[in-house]
Amino acid sequence: MRGKYSARSLAVCLAVILVMFQGRARAHKNDASWTPLANKALDDTGTMLLLTDGTVMVQGYAPGSNWMRLTPDINGSYIEGTWSSIAPMSTTRLYYASHVLPSGKVWLLGGEYTGADYTPTFTNTGEMYDPISNSWSPIAPHPDTHFGDDPSMLLPNGKILAGSILSRKSFLYDIATNTWSFGAAKVYNDRSDEEGWVALPGGSVVTYDLFQSIATNGSYAERYDPATNTWSSISPSDGTASGFIPQLSSRALGFELGPLVRLCDGRIFVIGATGHTALYTPSRNSWAAGPDVIGTLAGAPQVFGADDAPAAVMPNCHVLFAADAGPTLGVFKEPTQLFDFDPDADTIAPVDPPIPDEVLPIAPAFIFRMLILPTGQVLLSDSTSQLWVYTPDGSSPHKLRPRIEGIKYKGGGVFTLTGQQLNGQSAGSAYGDDVESDENYPIISLTDKDGRVFYARTTNWSLTTVATGTAKETVDFTLHPGMSPGNFKVVVSGSGTSSKAVTTKISAAEIDGR
Repeated sequence: MRGKYSARSLAVCLAVILVMFQGRARAHKNDASWTPLANKALDDTGTMLLLTDGTVMVQGYAPGSNWMRLTPDINGSYIEGTWSSIAPMSTTRLYYASHVLPSGKVWLLGGEYTGADYTPTFTNTGEMYDPISNSWSPIAPHPDTHFGDDPSMLLPNGKILAGSILSRKSFLYDIATNTWSFGAAKVYNDRSDEEGWVALPGGSVVTYDLFQSIATNGSYAERYDPATNTWSSISPSDGTASGFIPQLSSRALGFELGPLVRLCDGRIFVIGATGHTALYTPSRNSWAAGPDVIGTLAGAPQVFGADDAPAAVMPNCHVLFAADAGPTLGVFKEPTQLFDFDPDADTIAPVDPPIPDEVLPIAPAFIFRMLILPTGQVLLSDSTSQLWVYTPDGSSPHKLRPRIEGIKYKGGGVFTLTGQQLNGQSAGSAYGDDVESDENYPIISLTDKDGRVFYARTTNWSLTTVATGTAKETVDFTLHPGMSPGNFKVVVSGSGTSSKAVTTKISAAEIDGR
């Protein structure tokens, strides 16, 4: 637990920290880089989702019902990728729940703002996108009269857990039957509004109870178990967990919160709107304060926070995230700065090299989005039509990489890949209640003798959880149109971490679906 400091001693402390970070940045020269996409999007950009064929589905803002697709070039480069329009959804939605399903379809629920003028309706309606037919269809509305931008989570049992903006209840959506049922009530009278949910191995879900924590000046969190359909407390304040959680939000900051992500070492990293962070270790059921987020404002060190902001867990196990001057200047206040959390060193430092994006100094963090690409790069949107790709240095630890054990042709143009850790160690990208872009599912690419890269379309992955360890996994895939027979190097990627390549031979009959 941190002690109290005078304003002067705090300023001195911040200055020392900034000098240390600058020194660290100078001492550590790396191969990381920022590159703008060669082609601008067809519209300003919002939510980004990685489809199972390796393309990226991006929401447009004019109007907000429009969607676009980013397709990597023949060399597998997203930087040189091209844009195309896809079918618009039936309702303009801004800030909602979303998931890519094992069928390859996209599931959307709610919307804090809807309609042409973005009215704050907090709708409970939803819809489903089918990439094959390029069409949308409605889904059953959430049982509450309002849902808005509440969190949700894809579970291992073919259902989706969704929170409630009105109460401590949570509900279950059955994907196969398009029906809703009551799930479970949270332990504390803490609605899910403004929360971010994070997946643990086995399919359980962790959330930070920010309303309960703020109301009591306490440390409260909960865990949902899909096997028992129950929420349980993991809170230092009531003795159900050890350690301490610093205050991660406040009434003055609009009860906003940053993303929750699972780290490569199994801990959960929570980025607060106050500039504080927290770390939860599931194996010990223990919480601890993480490093504070220190940015630069008017040339001086200041506390920055994630009052709605994106993050991405990179293959090198660092976390790239955005934060703004909210704790210092007030909620949703520019400038935004990008930071790197090193979980081994337990440090947060400005990203090196900095991105030469002119939007950051004039915009709050909530307008930014991140997505981990199958290449291990991070796709960044600043809400304009110019997107950026961050190529981090380093690589994933060998023991955490997906492993391919076999590929078998099933007939009808469908193959089954067998392996381990195919979904990756985390959901890849995160944001919080306003944006959901979980990426813990297998993406498969095939490279021919000429270096041409073809992304297959994956479906029916056998596990939907993260960090599956030695469990045997399978995933079906169909070939990209236009491939020719021959030998291919096959790579599977889960949340941005790729396997070693294996070689397989694809025949003309298999390409023809015989």
